[in-house]
Amino acid sequence: HDAELQAHSNARRMGLDEAEEGFIGNTAFNSFKQSMQRQTVKGVAAHGTGRATSDIDKTKSGAMDPRVRMLITRAINNRLIEKCNGVVSEGKEAVIYHADQGEEGGGFDVAIKVFKRIQEFKGRGSYVEGDPRYGDGKFKNANSREQLEMWAEKEYRNLLRANRSGVPVPTPLIQKENVVFMRFLGEDGWPVPQLKELSIRKGSDKWTTLYSQIMVAVRRLFHGARLVHGDLSEYNILVCPARLVENRDEGFGPDDDDELQAVLIDFGQAVDWRHPTAMQLLERDLTRVREFFVKKGVKTLALNLGIEFVTAPEPDQEDETTVGDDSKKFTAATVTNRSSDAFPSTDQTDEFVPPSTGEAWGQAADAFASNWPDWPDSFDSKKDNA
Repeated sequence: HDAELQAHSNARRMGLDEAEEGFIGNTAFNSFKQSMQRQTVKGVAAHGTGRATSDIDKTKSGAMDPRVRMLITRAINNRLIEKCNGVVSEGKEAVIYHADQGEEGGGFDVAIKVFKRIQEFKGRGSYVEGDPRYGDGKFKNANSREQLEMWAEKEYRNLLRANRSGVPVPTPLIQKENVVFMRFLGEDGWPVPQLKELSIRKGSDKWTTLYSQIMVAVRRLFHGARLVHGDLSEYNILVCPARLVENRDEGFGPDDDDELQAVLIDFGQAVDWRHPTAMQLLERDLTRVREFFVKKGVKTLALNLGIEFVTAPEPDQEDETTVGDDSKKFTAATVTNRSSDAFPSTDQTDEFVPPSTGEAWGQAADAFASNWPDWPDSFDSKKDNA
């Protein structure tokens, strides 16, 4: 009799309903449990990102603590989300949870980014202390909890500035303590892939389109949001259907909701353009992007031309707060194809071939310029001015 009860219990633990559960012996159940453990690392799929699971109660390396549960409960009570389903991705510093959209969620599911309280932020101070928004040794003099929450706040503020400037990023919703709520980029609990995970034929025009989108996004980020990403690579760029992105780039590819759109993510380390190492970080960002796309068979800009494209202001403007016809500027720079001893090129040709006609590039630039905001010189309110 005890064996029969145990068999029924095993079946229920495997998720079988009452009509189909039958009898699952201990040997079969233990074998199933071991096979599942081999596929996961602390509850996260060992192969990378995956569909949201129902393991909300697991701590996830210290991320889902009682305080975070309370913040998620408040989000449910405020109808931002309907429910939190579980983990879709885990990195060194944060865990991403998927949540079903609530009435106030803007019509999209929500990603909940929880920065781990066990994460030590050694070496991160350099990204904060030089930022004019965080002066006077705020970060250095803060305790570990305050540093963590300051880092989450910085990610949220940077996302706000980028989003308001027309940069394709996950739309930020709200930030509380070490938790940032933003639009979930994916469908049915499945997150969209990172750039590095795409399986596209080498030399495909799709790679060229994605490269174009990223370069224009970096320029928008620099001039509109006055930010440098600081850690841009194929790991911090998502690729998803354009319909999921608030700031989709209308200038590249067919007018189709399913066209591929590159989205920049992970903005905690992004710095204000007045940061003392901003240009060094920009050079590193563009080097990584260029190296990735060269391997994919894309004819890229030489590094010096990439930097020139991103940073060059309009000829008649002293203050680089607005941008005009960036696509034409991009094309002109590539046709000139100058070289520089300071930024030597590789054996890969540096001539960039636009993915569409000059007319389409002009249309992209017009759409680009029309979305440009006027930013104030100071950012005193993190909620209003980021």
